[in-house]
Amino acid sequence: MKGVGVVLGLFVVLSCGVLLYGADGAPSGKPNIIVLIGDDLSPREFPSYDTGVWSSTDGDTTDEGKYRAKTPMLDKIAKEGIFFDKAWATPICASSRGMLMTGRYATITKWWYNFDYGSWIDENGEIGDIVPLWITSPLGIGHLATAAGYGTFWGGRAGMKDADNLDKFGFERGVFVPAPQEVPPSPFSDFQIVGAGTDEDGNKIFVNKDTGEVEPGARAQRSYTWRPHVLLFNPPNEDEQLVYYPNTEETEAAYKKGTFGPDVDMEVTKQFMDTCADEDRPFFLYATSRIGHKAYDFINQKVDTWPPTPKLYWNAAKETYRKQNSVISGLDGDYTTSGINNGGIRRHVEYLDYTIWQLVEKCKELGVLDNTVIIFSTDNGTKGYGKDSKKKQRGPHVPMFIYAPGLNMTKQGRSNEFVSFVDIVPTVADLMGVSDLLDGYELHGQSLYPYLFGEAEKHTREYNFSYQTRSNGHKQIIRGSYVMKDGGERWYDVSNEKRDLDSYPEITNWDNVPEELRDDRDHLTAILDSFDVYDTEHDYVPEQS
Repeated sequence: MKGVGVVLGLFVVLSCGVLLYGADGAPSGKPNIIVLIGDDLSPREFPSYDTGVWSSTDGDTTDEGKYRAKTPMLDKIAKEGIFFDKAWATPICASSRGMLMTGRYATITKWWYNFDYGSWIDENGEIGDIVPLWITSPLGIGHLATAAGYGTFWGGRAGMKDADNLDKFGFERGVFVPAPQEVPPSPFSDFQIVGAGTDEDGNKIFVNKDTGEVEPGARAQRSYTWRPHVLLFNPPNEDEQLVYYPNTEETEAAYKKGTFGPDVDMEVTKQFMDTCADEDRPFFLYATSRIGHKAYDFINQKVDTWPPTPKLYWNAAKETYRKQNSVISGLDGDYTTSGINNGGIRRHVEYLDYTIWQLVEKCKELGVLDNTVIIFSTDNGTKGYGKDSKKKQRGPHVPMFIYAPGLNMTKQGRSNEFVSFVDIVPTVADLMGVSDLLDGYELHGQSLYPYLFGEAEKHTREYNFSYQTRSNGHKQIIRGSYVMKDGGERWYDVSNEKRDLDSYPEITNWDNVPEELRDDRDHLTAILDSFDVYDTEHDYVPEQS
């Protein structure tokens, strides 16, 4: 059992407990909540959106069926639950997670973009480069769940830039893939890329520790897929707060090259769900999966790809998945495999579908599916198409599905309503029955609860807002009912939705468009002006009491 004296990153699935009423009129109690966030995947990668095009294994745009993912669980959720075609986060991970965990834009959180955070002065008077979210936003999603009496679990990828203080986000347990800058590597895996100085031109050199070979184009990382680096946060029967997996005789005997990181995440997550059931507590699972994120493929020694995943088989008649046993044989980069596919973005989308199926089946086993809310989304667009893109809505546009099979949702199917990552916090607060804690607390999010479970015909959000920092400055992105402004300062006519959710015509002459488009532009410009504080309020300054 290897203890690590720091705290670290995460993976998230969330299932939320809400006080609703069943079909017989009896209160069902606080619902369980599962929020599952995939990594770097645009809506077009999911068949429910019927966009006509998607990404190939090489990341190119294609309409070839051989590259199309199959997602039977999400297809079912799209019919029986709801999915949104105008859901936005930001074009990159850190600022999106800042939105999701706080219900606030960067104007408050100061998490403007990757590598662009507000500074702050800590309790010792020292200047910190990255202000923690729990400083700028003390009522985060984990804090609300704890206050509501939930068992709280954080899994997959933390991404909080603050390895020493994960416990301050309101979660009691977790399982993570640690980033290289956060903690020492796992003593159980040499599947990692490490820095090895610089060459004669001053360029950084990175080496595959498994093979000892230099890997041009790679970056420092640890495997989140095969022979993974997995850190447990507050595991039971351990004295250390952070302990590397495997941490028992049983798990150490089972840990091999063919151990798949997300399978470990799921194993530990299910154990926590069992614990909550035994203790008669609702659970809140916040799972930010690494699945979907390009990485180094340690099996085939490929840089920046979608690594292989376990082979999956779907039985349509029984609506069940079967995962083939994964075996990796060999040494030092020379491997043969069985039960493992060739990778690619399609396989990552399908593995997320399998993940959702596993969570649904576990809820069935525990007898709580009818009192569980599942929210699935991703943190930004697909790498090579949307991630960090300034073009149209490709960066911030994300899929979003919500499923609550026993809680009498009043909406089903495809929704054209605007939805933002900041809307999740107030929605969860309503579901958990603790929205009163947010009285007087500034949020940018608007609860989806009245729309999802009430008689409201529309969600209250009237626009989507996002932002990104580029080499030529900080850019604001916004979309209204008729027009959209992107990170390249271009305006588009979005009055008619396009099948591919992308091919909107650019507006180059405002005199040639209908008046309602010009009015929408003026309205959105005023909103942008109200959020334009990057240059004047970039860093965190505590309010004076």
